[in-house]
Amino acid sequence: MSDVTLLFGIGATKAGTSWLQFFLERHPQVHLWVHKELHYFDTLDEKNLMWQMDQLCEKRMGLRLKMKEAPDQETRKRLRFEVGEIDRWLGVLARDKEAPGAYLSFLKKGRAGKPVVGDITPAYALLSEERLQMMYRLNPATKFVYLLRDPISRLWSNVRMMAGWGGGSENEISDRANRIFDRWSKGKEEALGARCDYAGPLSRLTKVVPEADRFIGFYETLFSKETVDTLCRFIGIDGMEAPLERRVHVSARIEMDAGRRAIAAERLAPQYDYVQTMFGRMPERWSPS
Repeated sequence: MSDVTLLFGIGATKAGTSWLQFFLERHPQVHLWVHKELHYFDTLDEKNLMWQMDQLCEKRMGLRLKMKEAPDQETRKRLRFEVGEIDRWLGVLARDKEAPGAYLSFLKKGRAGKPVVGDITPAYALLSEERLQMMYRLNPATKFVYLLRDPISRLWSNVRMMAGWGGGSENEISDRANRIFDRWSKGKEEALGARCDYAGPLSRLTKVVPEADRFIGFYETLFSKETVDTLCRFIGIDGMEAPLERRVHVSARIEMDAGRRAIAAERLAPQYDYVQTMFGRMPERWSPS
């Protein structure tokens, strides 16, 4: 028996994983890294180590600048800790090879006896069956959480998030969102397209991870005491009051026009059909047309 449970939050993108991180990192029985999304296994598989390290160094530089401008010692102390954690993670990545022992040690350091450690990285949903199997066997007690959201709503939220990265006025973000959507509809946004797929990740996950060790939930019912209590029981932690009204990383509120919605409904129909077949029903508040 292991003295710790390893929890993976593997997606989907814009389906509540940031809220899940926000809730769990405040739970007294869970130890998560201070920065969401370690991207360890997708970095290994996609062989983009240098890009990932560059992203972390850029983030580190931003935190250092904030430290210089921090108004009080407490803020500086917190930022210094965050910088130190990035340095610690860079030390794992700098090995330039797969190091599951170093990865686990990284997750466990500082847990102070907490029974659950975790890595919430939505991109893990895109990993191969072989990689998911390796992750499942990494620790004697390993669990996976995969959250789904109405496919059209999830897509449009993802598009709005991407459009918002460039800043600007609401009209500018709206125009950018429509352009991103139009590229996706023409097959020119491969990463965005991959994140629209539920059939692939669900098929791989259910083949590799036994039902007792996987939790498949829905964004539309996530923010309820019943779901949170069920999730806590699955993870093996005590129930705790959750910030059910809070939303994390909310994208710009831009409506999808009827024409683009019709295109999305046609392209994403197989995803609705797959989930309908898998669960025997359409999840609550999903709208496939």
